[in-house]
Amino acid sequence: MKNQLLVLAIAIVLSLPLFAQDLNWNSVTYTTGNLTPNFGSIGTPASTVSLNITGNTNRIDVNFPIKYIANPPGGADDCAVNCALRSSVTFVAISETIVYTFAFSPAVSGISFRIYDIDGNNANGDQANVTATGPSGAQNITMTNLNTPPSTITGSGTTSATVTGTQNNTTDHQTQVSISGFVSSLVITYANNPANPTAGNRSFSIGNMDWSGTLPVTFTQFSGQKIADGIVELKWKSENETNVEKYEIERSIDGINFVSAGFINTLSPDGRYSFRDNIPTRGSLLYRIKEIDIDTRFQYSSIIALRFAAGTKPGITIFPNPASQHVFITMNDNSLLDKLMIFSSKGKIMFQKNGPENKIDIHHFPAGLYHIKAISNTGEVSVSSFIKQ
Repeated sequence: MKNQLLVLAIAIVLSLPLFAQDLNWNSVTYTTGNLTPNFGSIGTPASTVSLNITGNTNRIDVNFPIKYIANPPGGADDCAVNCALRSSVTFVAISETIVYTFAFSPAVSGISFRIYDIDGNNANGDQANVTATGPSGAQNITMTNLNTPPSTITGSGTTSATVTGTQNNTTDHQTQVSISGFVSSLVITYANNPANPTAGNRSFSIGNMDWSGTLPVTFTQFSGQKIADGIVELKWKSENETNVEKYEIERSIDGINFVSAGFINTLSPDGRYSFRDNIPTRGSLLYRIKEIDIDTRFQYSSIIALRFAAGTKPGITIFPNPASQHVFITMNDNSLLDKLMIFSSKGKIMFQKNGPENKIDIHHFPAGLYHIKAISNTGEVSVSSFIKQ
């Protein structure tokens, strides 16, 4: 029986949720009275986080910041788990605010945290407003009351949400804040009671923060060219390289099967890279860049196609390329177009037609590389290729 109880106890312990804060006030380093702390690169995935406190900062107690054990309902009374950043504020005028601005680089997604202890002098209470912006603009804020009686929440689910405390609350008000989109700037404004600016000492706390992802690397440029027989040079530019370990260059001849052509293991300070591939420069070659994170996650750039003359004149232009729905086949004089044929990378005829009509529906083609052969009514043959996405 004792053994059964021991097994049950172990099972219960193992089933408890793990508390892993990306920004944990118990573990980050900051100095008393510092209104512009930089916490460095923290979290999983990592982001460089800084805080800038503005507004009526002369109303903040000189001992700020204070580590505060938030002790949520059912939670452990342990700052390592439920820690918060607490400031003691004495407002004296209705227009006074303290503004906490967090900056994340790269931007983080799925961020969540709690606001505690919004005090007030009457039923209207003090207010905490939250806004967030990212690369795509303002992000929606979701707030959830966790206390009884609940605080008043307005604007939840929009780009600006506010929680209002109550008078002389005996237990800390707790409001869960969640933002699903990418956030590069998070602004929390603690404001004096809009209905009663009576002077008084208040406290306000911001809890540990979690996030689930960071803004991925962005490939802003990617190009390639033949610089000599048997040598292809690729160039690209990357942004948001915070978690990047290396780049792998991949090559294909059919747009489906890619092989490694080499690696860039040292990051460039300006995000600009070049790579030379020693490969026979004939026919068509397709390239993509594989960005590999420190935690082994990865993502791909777009695919570029390089085509090299092989004894026949190109003679035709294909637009768009790559394409997903249809392509336009253009000759110098489309009225001379007599026959079109499209082949898969393995030589299978996918389409053929007679006449000058040059718009081809390809939406049903599998993704990959395709070759086009165009024959004019004078018998001249032109070839080219395109990628179906």
